[in-house]
Amino acid sequence: EANEAFKRGLNKIYGWYTGGFIAFVIVLAIAEQMGLSRGAIGIVFLLATVALYAGIGIMSRTNDAAEYYVAGRRVPAFYNGMATAADWMSAASFIGLAGTLYLHGYSGGSGEPGGLAFVLGWTGGFCLVALLLAPYLRRFGQFTIPDFLGARYGGNVPRLVGVVAVILCSFTYVVAQIYGVGLITTRLTGVQF
Repeated sequence: EANEAFKRGLNKIYGWYTGGFIAFVIVLAIAEQMGLSRGAIGIVFLLATVALYAGIGIMSRTNDAAEYYVAGRRVPAFYNGMATAADWMSAASFIGLAGTLYLHGYSGGSGEPGGLAFVLGWTGGFCLVALLLAPYLRRFGQFTIPDFLGARYGGNVPRLVGVVAVILCSFTYVVAQIYGVGLITTRLTGVQF
């Protein structure tokens, strides 16, 4: 009963979001036709995006770890799939993988792996994490890799190893994300990177 109400509410929220996004794009298109400059449109789009995410953050506040990390395990598979796809289709993915394909081509050459190998590896990595790692995290009741390692192997040393590994992996990913956001913001607003 509560899960059904949650799903109905989620469908309603996504419907309003989709309709609002379409209306927002139409309003921006009309404003452009009326003479609003490209820079002003970029700034409006950027500010609206920040306001939307701030609103989502404010509405989704919680003190419960299960609610914060996994939405109380109530989100249907379809929406989890959309979230995974959105994570895969990030700035690092688009810029990094497109650049790899451009630099190396699909099949590489002279014994080097081609860009397609990186694309498949990136995509396969998401699938492997979802299929091979996520069930163990759930079984142990943990939400992060360091917490899982600490619970599975006991003590703080495995947890510390997990923290270092997560920071190293996240740092390289986040640098690419920040660079991508900087490039996109430059194109939208005209502000120098």
